[in-house]
Amino acid sequence: MEREVYRLREERTGVSLEGSLKPFARVREFTAVRLIENGKVGPALAEGRNEEKALMLARETLRFSKEEDYHLPAGCRARWARTFEVEVEDLTGELSTLAGELEKRGFSLSGTVELITRRFSVESTAGADVEGFYSFMMAELEIGGEAPFQVYAGSSKRTELEELLDPYINLVEGLGAVKPPEGRMEAIIAPSPFSDLLLPAALQKFRGSVEVKGGTAAKPGEAIASPLVTLLDDPLDSNSLRYVRADDEGVKARRNVLIENGIAKGLLWDSHSAWKAGRESTGNGIRIEERIFDGPHNLTLTPGRKGLDALISEVERGFIALGLRGANALDPTTGDFSVVVTPALIIERGEVKGFSRFELRGNVWELLRNATGIGRELTRVWFDEGFSLSLPFLRTEVVV
Repeated sequence: MEREVYRLREERTGVSLEGSLKPFARVREFTAVRLIENGKVGPALAEGRNEEKALMLARETLRFSKEEDYHLPAGCRARWARTFEVEVEDLTGELSTLAGELEKRGFSLSGTVELITRRFSVESTAGADVEGFYSFMMAELEIGGEAPFQVYAGSSKRTELEELLDPYINLVEGLGAVKPPEGRMEAIIAPSPFSDLLLPAALQKFRGSVEVKGGTAAKPGEAIASPLVTLLDDPLDSNSLRYVRADDEGVKARRNVLIENGIAKGLLWDSHSAWKAGRESTGNGIRIEERIFDGPHNLTLTPGRKGLDALISEVERGFIALGLRGANALDPTTGDFSVVVTPALIIERGEVKGFSRFELRGNVWELLRNATGIGRELTRVWFDEGFSLSLPFLRTEVVV
């Protein structure tokens, strides 16, 4: 019998500000098991470190599994650690001070700041012997005022909250409401809202399991974006939020290029979808509870050479999208979306003149095909399913 045992312990400590400051600490720990016997696969999960219970449940699921000639992937041996500590008292004091300073400037502040530390291990009869640790800070903040907006941003090291917020505060401070623009123009999309559009579309376009099921996965050689665009999955980036040297099946992690200079290059594969397609795993087995999912560790839009000020200065007529409402209604199969841009910072002749809000319809892949500029600073974003994104500001052409 083949056996794989995966253990995860995730610790979260931080502080929330919703009228008052409230420190918190949470721990989630589970053990997941996969058994393979006589061509049948049995996955199961038990809370805590209860491996015996997970094994018992996995044996039960074996009874109802269909037979197939799948085997556990050849694993690697890997050890790594990138952890740090942050005192909750320090975060509480910093958040309180920042809220007070912003209030003097006409803004309100609410949200959550936390330190997340993930420890996981994989052991299998196929040779996996993996143990990794990584920490990161994550801030989910709402800034109220004349043009309210949200910022989701993380860091692989201790970072001052002011450093995360200042670029945005400086953009909106002192602005007044103006008439929304109409017609064809350039849009600069901030990393946080763009992540809500890009991730679901990329999961549909670049997962091997989508191809196996006959879906609309990207075809190698297909022109899918502007030559300015290179999109990759880079779990080895030491500054990414999800920093791993092996995936959740114990397969060695590697850098995988999805789009290079606008041309589709390849897909992401876990071991099971790769087996079905007659391919090899790319080290992209992501565990969501007891199931393995083929997906990115750290989806990265390669940064350009221009700062945000330079991107703005080259826009004759357009806007900066600091927030998008309704992104969860995106159609991941086609990439089509209909959102409300709020706030939209209106640009005229290279200068931000005011803020507005309006509906924007479009397509994620059209945004990438029409890209006219890519920022040089990366913002790190975390999704609780275990995905990390590293995105710069994207400038593109749209029709309002």
